[in-house]
Amino acid sequence: MTMNNVNIKENLGRFLHLVQKPARYFGNELNMTVKSDAYVRVALSYPDLYEVGMSNNGIKILYDAANRIEIAACERVFAVAPDFEGELRRRDIPLYTLETYTPLCDLDAVGFNLSHELLATNMLQVLDLGRIPMLRRDRKDSDPFVIAGGEAVSNPFPYADFVDIFFTGDGENGFPEIVETLIICKKNGITSRGAILDEMKKINGVLISSDYNFSYTGISSDLSGFRRVSKVSVDAAGCFSPVKPLVPSIRISQERAVIELARGCSNLCKFCHAGYYSLPYRPFSCEKSAHDIFMQLDNTGYDEITLTALSVSDYKHIVKLLNKVLPELTERGVSIALPSLKVDRNTLPIIETVSNLRKSSLTFAVESASDELRSKSNKKVRREDLFDIVDYVFNHGWRMIKLYFMIGLPGCDKVDEAEEIIVLLKEIVKKGRGKKDINVTISPFVPKPHTPFDHEKQMSMEYFHEVIRRVKSASPRQVTIKNHDVRSSFLEGLLARGDTRMGSAIYDAYREGARLDSWHEYFRFDAWMGSIEKNIPTWENYFEERDFGVSYPWQVIETAGEKAVNAMRGRELDIEKYRQPEKRYTEELDTEKYKLVLSSFELKYPTVQILRFVFSKTGNGKYIGHIDFNEIIKRGFRMAGVPVSFTQGFNKREKIACGYPVPLGVETLSEIVDVELYCSLSADEIAELPAKIDSRLPEFLRVKSVRERERSITIMALTNAVEYKAVFKDETISASASAFLKSRISFIKKGKKGEQEYPLNEILNSYVVEDLSIRLVLYTGKESSVRIDEFLSGITGISDIHSSGVRIIKLNQYRLDMEELVIIE
Repeated sequence: MTMNNVNIKENLGRFLHLVQKPARYFGNELNMTVKSDAYVRVALSYPDLYEVGMSNNGIKILYDAANRIEIAACERVFAVAPDFEGELRRRDIPLYTLETYTPLCDLDAVGFNLSHELLATNMLQVLDLGRIPMLRRDRKDSDPFVIAGGEAVSNPFPYADFVDIFFTGDGENGFPEIVETLIICKKNGITSRGAILDEMKKINGVLISSDYNFSYTGISSDLSGFRRVSKVSVDAAGCFSPVKPLVPSIRISQERAVIELARGCSNLCKFCHAGYYSLPYRPFSCEKSAHDIFMQLDNTGYDEITLTALSVSDYKHIVKLLNKVLPELTERGVSIALPSLKVDRNTLPIIETVSNLRKSSLTFAVESASDELRSKSNKKVRREDLFDIVDYVFNHGWRMIKLYFMIGLPGCDKVDEAEEIIVLLKEIVKKGRGKKDINVTISPFVPKPHTPFDHEKQMSMEYFHEVIRRVKSASPRQVTIKNHDVRSSFLEGLLARGDTRMGSAIYDAYREGARLDSWHEYFRFDAWMGSIEKNIPTWENYFEERDFGVSYPWQVIETAGEKAVNAMRGRELDIEKYRQPEKRYTEELDTEKYKLVLSSFELKYPTVQILRFVFSKTGNGKYIGHIDFNEIIKRGFRMAGVPVSFTQGFNKREKIACGYPVPLGVETLSEIVDVELYCSLSADEIAELPAKIDSRLPEFLRVKSVRERERSITIMALTNAVEYKAVFKDETISASASAFLKSRISFIKKGKKGEQEYPLNEILNSYVVEDLSIRLVLYTGKESSVRIDEFLSGITGISDIHSSGVRIIKLNQYRLDMEELVIIE
């Protein structure tokens, strides 16, 4: 028997305050879908920490698509940090979904997006903590099905020991079809695992792990007699961006709205797995993209939007789209991010125009500093073009560029890669004027399946370390060099072209402590190497150049990109003769219209009215920190159309000032926020704001009041004391606290300087005992000031006051007026 949903939720309250970023683990986000009475319940997981998983656009798409099925609930679960894993194990609590706190073992299926190979042990952690047998062979009819998709499963077999069902390709239709099949089987009384898998096999793009049992000769395998599976590619009309995606309550890796402009890529750089595996190239409708941009902003409140594709510059409608959306985005104060810009003269006007609101850094994927290696890789970048664009951006207000280099590409043994990069960087530093920062990231090349380089050698870790060492030692001082962990690339390369024999290595590595392998602070390479040496003694062979005349397991997947791969294998670009197109786009950027809108944005600088909001933050909201609270309310104001003024300067920001912050774990009924407006609202309009804003906030956050106020000192500077209420569950603890307050005249404060004793009246203004609760007014901003949780620990003698079940609520903030404390309203 598993712990039920209610018990899980109650137990979390006893220890969430003990872990880092507790908001990772309780859901309650804006736009969350909850179906308590669903007929079939599944979970989606991007198996990494919450802030990375919630940044994954694929999860957002599949979550939206599956929840369109009326009687199905699609929920979420992510990998967890070591502190939370430890608490779950100590307290015997199963890992659960964020929507309904359902233990994973009680679901019908769990689906994983394996976008890269280093997520393998995270997947095992989720299964293990969710009490689903990690090994496929150990699962019974009553256990959930384990499903996996994503780019890493273009070669599914390293993970076949753990995954029942692989889906290859675009999942918008495929994942819902798998869920529909679970519903049909359940309705028809089909309960046998084998029978359900037979039904799944009828779905295009589905590969059933139990159908494949290869024999090997070295690292090659005999594929005869095994079913081939065709990757599913949804046409442009069938691809979509969710217009009402989940909005996290804490900061995540990609804190912005995301609109996909195209699938696939037409550049066909030979090393690019994503480019070949996602073929064919499918640009999306400009009109639909424009519509989705504003719908998503209206439903999320973000102030930045990313227009994404494998190569944004190649989206033929990019200028037309910008002409449609830029004026209104500028009026809203929303900036646009265009990642992975191609180094191209055609993009210069676009770069300049979209960056007028907020100039951040620009990123260019150069890949190799060697002309020879770029030619061999079909990377269409000329040095002259790179120098032109760098010179342009440094002369037009940017102070930072990011450059990506890949080392170890085929042919690297014939060039001096380190010297090529050093020379190129020295030339780039000379470009433009003024102070500049150049951030360089160096990544080892990893051969991937289904690319023209899938038979090439992967260079040794020693080679990569030496190139990186030389580049770091000789680069100009304006350049900051970072590199991907060479050990991670080693592991990625082993799994990328591995086979079913990898399963035992993954399993043993996990049992030895490997998880969160893409996080430097958690990566256990020792655990991995011990497992690899034990289970794959001939592991070196997987990195060597491979023969074309034999078969490898991943070739049972037919991607529809085979023709392009074969055509590119022997082709080499003549980089000297390559010229960028003179005119890439059919339309011209309407810069004049944009300049007019940018000029009118200046009307949002002055402040003509100030409103004071008071918010309550209760329930799980007590685990939302002050900075995250600020971001949530800013998004709420944007969605509600509150005319907030902006600051002037390099990066424009809304004029919003928040009051005295509360410690994590403390609820509040008096979060004061002052908001400056660039146009006045009437009394009736102000009265309507609470309802408009509340509907755009998570349920734990509500507007208590709003009123107009005169300009005055900031709330933080104004606050002299804060009133709290502590409600105790245990009468003994309450009595102990009361006794301390009645009898003691001093308090020992513990801090960085050690223990310091203060008279109690320098810390505490007043208190009132009420049955099992105490109201306390604590001073702020003084050397003797003490946090409420620390104060309660001191007067009760309980080091972890939150674990005692006490509920702490911030009631009021006070200012000093004529030597008297007065409530700030």
